[in-house]
Amino acid sequence: MNRRKFITTSATFLALVPAMGVMAQENPLIGRLNAYLSSLTTAQARFSQENADGTVINGSFFLKKPGQMRFEYDSPSDSLVIASGRTIAIFDAKSNAGPQRYPQNRTPLSLLSMANIDVTNSVFVRRIEERSGRSFITLFDPEKPQNGSMVMIFDNDPMALREWIVVDRSGLETQVYLEELQTGIELQNRLFNISYNQRLLERERGDE
Repeated sequence: MNRRKFITTSATFLALVPAMGVMAQENPLIGRLNAYLSSLTTAQARFSQENADGTVINGSFFLKKPGQMRFEYDSPSDSLVIASGRTIAIFDAKSNAGPQRYPQNRTPLSLLSMANIDVTNSVFVRRIEERSGRSFITLFDPEKPQNGSMVMIFDNDPMALREWIVVDRSGLETQVYLEELQTGIELQNRLFNISYNQRLLERERGDE
């Protein structure tokens, strides 16, 4: 699965019904996940994306709550994905067309950018498991499982987001591995400004 298919597969998930009940809310693991995810007010990390065809793309990930994320892909891809408020914009560095846009609240990636997170109330969370020192949050649409699924994977001690896996409707997997997240850092708002970045890309193309 290439970079665009990975993002668009996530972006086309429909809203789900709540997955957890009162008993789940009393689970200590749930509390630790909520506390950790809510604490990620700003973060950045390098990432490596392994596609189903064996190709690997590297890049940088940025997070600033509420509602802002950025996936900046290295050359030769040079592509860019920005989540800003209600919108996710996918920029193709090799195209003169504007970015493709999707509602952020329809992708499970939006779980990362929420200010106050309760996984028991998330419309996307379908299952939470703990095994071999790791926690796994599975997100999918039970009414339309053919749309695919996503699994976020955390180390437990200390709690840390390490990777996520997206499975598309064909069963093909894309895995994204994060290096250690740097948190509590200052990030400029223009990193997440869709209009600003569109103008910047257009200016760079004009100089070519």
